[in-house]
Amino acid sequence: MATPRRVPVLPFVVLSSLLAIAGARAQAIEPGREGELANFIPPAAGARACFGRVYDAAHLKAHPQQRVTEMQFRLAYYIHDPDEFSPKGQRNYYFEVLARLRGHKQPKPLTAMGECRPTEDGKAIFCGVDCDGGGVTVKRSGDGKIMVDLEALGRLRMTVDCGEDEDGVEVTSGADDKRFLLSKLPDAACPAYDDW
Repeated sequence: MATPRRVPVLPFVVLSSLLAIAGARAQAIEPGREGELANFIPPAAGARACFGRVYDAAHLKAHPQQRVTEMQFRLAYYIHDPDEFSPKGQRNYYFEVLARLRGHKQPKPLTAMGECRPTEDGKAIFCGVDCDGGGVTVKRSGDGKIMVDLEALGRLRMTVDCGEDEDGVEVTSGADDKRFLLSKLPDAACPAYDDW
């Protein structure tokens, strides 16, 4: 995976709306301002967590309009090398969503990546894809599970292997593609951020 893009450290701004952050440039998370993100994973170099679900035939039969047949959500805390903008190293929470869709014949799952911030109400996190690629809100749901909410923003632009936009697929909130309950995966099944 390519080295993450560096951006200057900007002051922490509380989200005023999901749409504002969806189109905004990525911002570092200042130490002590992690909010709900710290309840997912601690703000420590290399910290990560992965959640996933493969929908079985019975579930998909009961939800015939659900396009998503498999989903994985990854979250990682990353500290960049120090530079002139951030003498202690810029700190970011990065995410990746991987998904397989009905009728999508690619052997690899679709992927979307970006950064996460706490939501304004402090009860969830918002993870947005760069360049207005949509995003999801994510809440902890107990028993090591999370709820990935696609309906809040309504769309997620996904590609195969971080491909170009012409290879992209818009995954939108439909009748059966609104929220996805995912279970925590074992640490061995959760790659480090540099291996995404």
